[in-house]
Amino acid sequence: MAVRNRRVSNWVLPAASWAAGKAVRHVTHTVRGWAYSHPVDGFLEQTVRLLVDTAVKDAGKRVSVHLADQDGMILVVVLSHTGAEPDETVLATLAGVTGTVSCGIDASAEGRRIWSLLSTEPPRSRTPAA
Repeated sequence: MAVRNRRVSNWVLPAASWAAGKAVRHVTHTVRGWAYSHPVDGFLEQTVRLLVDTAVKDAGKRVSVHLADQDGMILVVVLSHTGAEPDETVLATLAGVTGTVSCGIDASAEGRRIWSLLSTEPPRSRTPAA
């Protein structure tokens, strides 16, 4: 996986039950440091927890969390570093998180990779029809 010409951060964590909480803190702190106020913390947390918990279930020794600023959106990628086959059942849940632009899962030489691209635009309020 190559990420170029954008702000990035990454963390390697043990594949443990507490990894998602630590990843949420890292990602939220970094996204706010990049001066994004959206997605709101709850949606950012929901996405990161889904990604990391999915990778932890692959039963590897570690997970890698990669964060990038992509064209004014937030890309979160998590690798399990195992030979686990892609299981797309989590995609519907990820896609349902408010602010999700797209998401995906695949296998690479680095292990199973799962990702989500999040909008940094505030949600539009609906104006009732007159």
